[in-house]
Amino acid sequence: MSINASWDLFAGILLVIGVVYGFALQRERIFTSLMSIYVGIVIAGIWSQSLFNFFEGKKMLFNSVWVNANTTPSTVGIVIFMIVVVIISAKAPIGFMRSWSAVTPIETVAYSLLNMILFLLTIYRMLPADLQAKIITQSKFIGPVNNLYNILLIVPLVLLVIVTSRRNNAVAQE
Repeated sequence: MSINASWDLFAGILLVIGVVYGFALQRERIFTSLMSIYVGIVIAGIWSQSLFNFFEGKKMLFNSVWVNANTTPSTVGIVIFMIVVVIISAKAPIGFMRSWSAVTPIETVAYSLLNMILFLLTIYRMLPADLQAKIITQSKFIGPVNNLYNILLIVPLVLLVIVTSRRNNAVAQE
């Protein structure tokens, strides 16, 4: 009996790691992680083409400095995205949410899964089209979830509004 690793297995393992990581981080870091993913998406979207041009020697910095490297636009975008996510997740001040009531385990799982799904799909969408097509043919999970990417971008925000308004109503009634 042989076991073939697939993209679905890889995604599943990362989702489980994301949930465990979410429980370890607790509420403040989960939201910081979510915000870092959003900021990473925006910054990578804005800066990846300019930095790719710089690394290809097509654009100069200060009219005299350029780099001629063998890179691809997807590599530059993924590296920018991951650097931003790591820096913000690791260095952002997180004490501002300490006054919130405790996040339930279900909410922790939901936010952790949403964080990892957004992280994985953002990296997937930055890959070259031929590699994306290859992954889609090998995966039963990534294709359908990728079709919901735009919706998944707003689901954490909607969940946050619903959960916090529900908590505020419960506190007001007490």
